[in-house]
Amino acid sequence: MRQHGVMKNCLVTGASGFLGGAVVRRLSDSGWHVAGTAHRRGAPEMRVADLRNEEAVSRLVEEVRPDAVVHCAAARDPDACERDPGEARRLNVSPADFLVRALDPRVPLVFISSDYVFDGERPPYRETDDRAPVNIYGRTKTEAEDIVLARKRSLVLRIPVLVGAGATLSASGFIGKMYETIRSRERMEVEDTIIRFPTWIEDVADVIRFALDKQIFGILHYSGARGQTRYGWTTELARILGASAAHVAPVKKDSAQVARRPRDAHLDTTLLRSTGYNRFTDFAEVMRVVLAAFGVNVPGV
Repeated sequence: MRQHGVMKNCLVTGASGFLGGAVVRRLSDSGWHVAGTAHRRGAPEMRVADLRNEEAVSRLVEEVRPDAVVHCAAARDPDACERDPGEARRLNVSPADFLVRALDPRVPLVFISSDYVFDGERPPYRETDDRAPVNIYGRTKTEAEDIVLARKRSLVLRIPVLVGAGATLSASGFIGKMYETIRSRERMEVEDTIIRFPTWIEDVADVIRFALDKQIFGILHYSGARGQTRYGWTTELARILGASAAHVAPVKKDSAQVARRPRDAHLDTTLLRSTGYNRFTDFAEVMRVVLAAFGVNVPGV
């Protein structure tokens, strides 16, 4: 982004992650000079920084001198957060606090939050609805939201489960796991209770670009439009591939889960749509695009 002929700097935390990488690409393509951070897996162009350390965060902000910050770094595994609440808070709350302390109040800050700040009992949720998280992950996101929103030029962007292409198909999260389930041909039980609204990382990155360009602050919701259980999405992917899902059986609870999940935390996107934003890629199309990128023969692609 250029203003009066000067390229602006954006600091993106968690740039080596699933969403952070997409944000770096989208903002770079839009003319921003992007400085990305990683905790350990820093590429040559990334800065390795431990955001749990206030001095490290202050030094990072001083060196980059950002015109905007997108804070993507977080501990996102609800089960890991439930097992170690202290570390969850160090990863999800402390860095937000340190960034708020270090940043010039005039610098826009985009904080990536979650639909897990809601209990999932009364969807769809608007930006003004009361939060009631049911697990540690949601509680840390709620606490961080409050810290970030205490400054005027902050945006809390709440999103649901993210999907997209990873380094390999097996590392491509939700889509990769479903594809492996369909291909396995071994009888497998798949959870059929929690409604999920898979949302493409490329769409979220574009929303962030849009919000920075339009200088939108406060709270916004972004979500894929359709929701199904993991079992429902798995059988839909099988239909897209022309494959059988007869070996996949629905179950009410994933036995591996430690943290409670909200049953249906669907985010209402009316406010965002009222700004004129209209990029909402259907998950069926996302599945086709991601699988085709890895050479999977997808009918119609």
